[in-house]
Amino acid sequence: MFIRNARILIDPQAGLWSDELRWQDGAIIDACSSDHSDQPAFDGGGDLFIPGVIDLHTDALEGRLMPRPGVDWPGRAAMLAHDSDVIGAGVTTSFNAVAIGTSSRRPERMALVEPFVQAVESARAENLLRADHRLHFRCEVTDPLMPETLEALLVRVRPDAMSIMDHAPGKRQVRDVEDMVQWMVARRGETADRARAFAADFIRESEENGAARSLLVAEHARRLSIALATHDDETLEHVAFASAIGAHYVEFPVTRLAAEAAVTISLPTTMGAPNVVRGQSSGGNVDARSLIHEGLVSALLSDYVPSSQLHAVARLIDDGLDEAYAVSLVTDGPAALAKLSDRGKLLPGKRADFVRLSLHGGFAQVKGVWVAGHPVYGMPL
Repeated sequence: MFIRNARILIDPQAGLWSDELRWQDGAIIDACSSDHSDQPAFDGGGDLFIPGVIDLHTDALEGRLMPRPGVDWPGRAAMLAHDSDVIGAGVTTSFNAVAIGTSSRRPERMALVEPFVQAVESARAENLLRADHRLHFRCEVTDPLMPETLEALLVRVRPDAMSIMDHAPGKRQVRDVEDMVQWMVARRGETADRARAFAADFIRESEENGAARSLLVAEHARRLSIALATHDDETLEHVAFASAIGAHYVEFPVTRLAAEAAVTISLPTTMGAPNVVRGQSSGGNVDARSLIHEGLVSALLSDYVPSSQLHAVARLIDDGLDEAYAVSLVTDGPAALAKLSDRGKLLPGKRADFVRLSLHGGFAQVKGVWVAGHPVYGMPL
């Protein structure tokens, strides 16, 4: 297959472009401008073509499995809908994050673990999916049941990434204990006294057992040779701990201090693309755009909005960020963090995962998606 008359970003990190692209048997075979006038070709219409988007953390499948609190949705239907969501967003490799352990805000998540894993594994085994779907275990260290739940899963399931969560109030994402108390009163119908008791339990579990449970997760990640992230790092101590246990990157640091500290010790950071699209954090944390413009971010993740990554790229380009660097945040940047050497760039031998785009006023329109060389979404060339 052969495309010409297109703006093709073949190596985002290096800023290497071409106006032609050839692939065969699912792999790129040529990405250099040259004269192939004797070969039939598709006309790219001058559009932007980039490597397939790689998302290291999406919570969206949980929402498909439980569209309302207490409402279970069939796993197969949820998985197929989720696959459509990510493909339509230009995501060709999706790390689907499932909570292993409960937090004060989302205790119902624990009931989703089995249907979540089954939905991904069964659909993948039957080749029903267009994107390359993977598993990301987000391990909540404040839950006493997390270690045994995780270890029972690991006997039969191999995740592709793990992250360490600590949602105890008073630090990280929930720095004001009373904020969590009032949220539980307003959203979960708890009394203030019961909410404060919940908060105290989570704080105690974090202080007494958080470090040991984090080390357990890190040991499993090392044994499996998979990517490990810490989550919502706030302080210098959090970043130092992440480094000490062998984390590969810091996911969603909530302060500039933590992001700067991580980069200083060569620990990459990732931020949420919704933060960029909205222009602010949903939790009042550090502005992702400022960190990106200062070169402190290696990858953008969709977090809770599957379509957010390419919209964030468009927003950053509109704000004056170098186009190749912006695209790198959702392609070869995350590929490097997840140790995916076969994708993220459109160089010879790489997977032929790529996306056809138009950018309009800070937003991205996905016009076509190819996975391993096969068109799976959008208009024909």
